[in-house]
Amino acid sequence: MALQNRVTEILGIKYPIMQGGMQNLATPRLAAAVSNAGGLGTINMGMWTDAAQFRKAVLETKSLTDKPICVNISMLPHAEISSEITEYIKICGEEGAEAIETSGKNPAELIALIHSYGIKLIHKVPSVKHALKAESVGVDIVSIVGAEAAGHPSPDLISTSILGAKAAEKLKIPYLLGGGIADGRGLVAMLALGADGVVIGTRFIASLECIISENHKKWIVNASEQDTVLCQQAIRNTMRCAKNAAALECLEIEKKPGVTLSDLMPIISGAVGEAAYKSGDISKGIFPVGQSIGLINEIKSASQIISDMVAEASSIIGNLNNRYI
Repeated sequence: MALQNRVTEILGIKYPIMQGGMQNLATPRLAAAVSNAGGLGTINMGMWTDAAQFRKAVLETKSLTDKPICVNISMLPHAEISSEITEYIKICGEEGAEAIETSGKNPAELIALIHSYGIKLIHKVPSVKHALKAESVGVDIVSIVGAEAAGHPSPDLISTSILGAKAAEKLKIPYLLGGGIADGRGLVAMLALGADGVVIGTRFIASLECIISENHKKWIVNASEQDTVLCQQAIRNTMRCAKNAAALECLEIEKKPGVTLSDLMPIISGAVGEAAYKSGDISKGIFPVGQSIGLINEIKSASQIISDMVAEASSIIGNLNNRYI
């Protein structure tokens, strides 16, 4: 069964499934595998420390797939847009990236540059309010992420299903939904709410192509939906992550009056997390995962994840048609 709509047409992909930005994990190999399977694979700009390394990463991804790819560019909400970001956007244009996903800051001043290269702009937001703002400035697609997701949900902690239904009432441009989606049932549910597709991160961590340690992948397979916690709320930077020793220590420190980012950095820094990903020490570092860990029971290739998801979605849609229409 074809799963084609506005998003697949705009992005030139087969299935309305996008890989999330996945800090420290969105590598060329994983992105290419997702794109080759019919989705939209993503590499994360933040993984490379200079423009030359980033250009090499884009070229590597393009060498591994002839399908569209996306680059995730995260920005600080209250900071000026740096010349580094505009330079990286130019590299995306020069080396043929088909889409850019921005987040954190209104991308209005970047839209003309991005579109000048024929690149499609996806802007990630935590609420319908922010989605409407993004629509008003001319983004092509918005991705809306609910409370179930890994990483930084809205402090309001509104579920993906509520955001999806609300977006259907308000938005005119295509939108993707993320948070709590790991299989064909989730894909069908999001399409039924009105979304044009889904964004998936946690499910792709437990993939053969993901560079994270086998210990982390096995932890996901054995975990339940109750094995995540919300850290960093005390510093207004809510993060959903694995309930490991580091996260529990973070929560204890947050109980102290006047806690600051510097108090938490020895635990939550990206460098500590990246080292844990390589060493396989599950107890160290903040490990962003969503509540969809409760739906993941096997480590698979990215291709198998997508093909299984599409097959299950098609079967569910067919069964619904037979039962109710």
